[in-house]
This record gives sequence, structure tokens and C-alpha cells, in this order.
Amino acid sequence: MKLSTIALTLAAAALCFGGAEPNPVGPAPVIQVSHEAIKEGKSAAHEKVEADWARTFRSAKFPYHWLGMTPMNGASEAWFVSSYQSFAEMERSDAQESPALRSAAELLEARDGELRAGSSTQIAVYRKDLSYRADQMNIAKARFAMIGVYRVKLGHLAEFLAGNKLFLAAMAKSNYPLPIVCYESVTGPQGVFSFFTPMESLASLDSMEMYDQKLAEAMGAAKMDQLMKEQGGLFDSIERTFLRISPKMSYVSEETEKVDPGFWRPKPVATPAPKPAAAPKPAEK
Repeated sequence: MKLSTIALTLAAAALCFGGAEPNPVGPAPVIQVSHEAIKEGKSAAHEKVEADWARTFRSAKFPYHWLGMTPMNGASEAWFVSSYQSFAEMERSDAQESPALRSAAELLEARDGELRAGSSTQIAVYRKDLSYRADQMNIAKARFAMIGVYRVKLGHLAEFLAGNKLFLAAMAKSNYPLPIVCYESVTGPQGVFSFFTPMESLASLDSMEMYDQKLAEAMGAAKMDQLMKEQGGLFDSIERTFLRISPKMSYVSEETEKVDPGFWRPKPVATPAPKPAAAPKPAEK
């Protein structure tokens, strides 16, 4: 496994995503992550329904937002991340739906359900102590994301935290270029941590080999080898996913949209009007 894989996940793992909006005080304290498995051949139709979800809630000026993404590897899915400042705010969000909006949402859910093969939802909390330069994260400019999920074996949490501390120090020393935001799952299996790394371009990955080397030098070859060898006894599983951020399936704040309105609110492509049918020729005598 490349060192960048470790650096991009050893600080946490589960459903790691920062909030759907830039936050001056840091990433959202609480996030809700929904995974939707999409039936084969239904991705385009599903995207249209999700765009209708976003349009409906935007028209209602709903005060809470979400970020929609699609994986670039693995099964056909759609991921949605909603951000909250607290669990109390998460509870209040349901009460913000008017009867008209709730009715519209029920109709959308019926359409959406016909296109899904299944779905699941998890909740996670921000771990500032396990994140790297989280204050530099800017979702408004992100077009892709890298998610690393680590499931720590029972009884090995202390080792995980100690190893993460060493990696964070080495990343700071080597001036690792990408911010990483860590969330810990509070639902489902315990000991699941996730890294969320937003990227403006996949070109960021082309320089990873150079930063891998700098990270190894900052860590020290002996310590790096030791940590790499200990992975098998520390984790139940390690998983990484690349995702493409979908502006059509996202409902972000006006502040986020204003950073790049051409991306977040692209103008609909005009459909040319059909040409009038030619007049029939008069019958020959």
C-alpha cells in the first residue's frame, strides 16, 4: 500500500465528509451520510430525480443543506452528506419542513425509491484532534473527494490514536499539501473512522509519490516500516473511495454557490424549438 493511502486514512475512518458549506469555525460537528445503491442502467434517471429534490428544497428556502457525490470506483451508488452544528439542530431540521414541502418530498421519495436497490444512513462526529489542516478545507472549490475508511479492531484504539499522532506530526513536518478532515462514526459498528480529502482536481494525485517520499523522510524509515507492518493486527478493514462531487444532486448555501455559480448553478441548456413541418406539396394533375 502506498504511503499516501496511509496518510489519507490513518487519522480516522467511517463516513468522513466535511459539511456541505465552508464554515469559519471549522468542519461541521455532526454529519449524516446517506448511501443509495442505484439499479443498473438507472443512474441518469436517478440524477434527474435528485436534481428535483435540490430544486424543490431550494425553492422552499430550506435552511439545511447537503452535498451529493457519486463514487468513481466500486458499485453504482450516490452519497449524500448533510451537516449540522449539533444533534439538537439535526432534530430541528425535520421540524423545518412545511406541510407542502413534506408532501412534495413524499412524491419525490416515491420516484426515487423506484430507482434504488437499497440505501443506508450513518451519523458521525468531527474529530478535530485527528484531522490535518481542516481549516483550509474549501468545499465550494472542490470537485472531487477522497474518502479513507479504517475499521479499528476492538481493543486497539489506543494504538490507532498513537500511530495517527505520529503521522500527523510527519505530515506537518513534510508540509503535506491536502487538508484531511476526520469523522468518527457513532452509529453502526464502533471503531470506524473516516478521512475526507476534498480536491479541486485529480491532478493533485499526480504529485503524491513525491509527498510520499517526504512523508517517509519526516517519519523516519524505521518508524514508518514498523507502522506499516502493524496494520494487519490493528484494522479489520481498510477502504478508500474516490468521489466526484455532483452540483446537480447538491443543495448548498448561497454563499457556497457564489464562489463558483457556473459550477453549482449551471444554466440549463436551451432545447432548440422543433422545426415546423414542411407544407405538403400540391397533388400533381
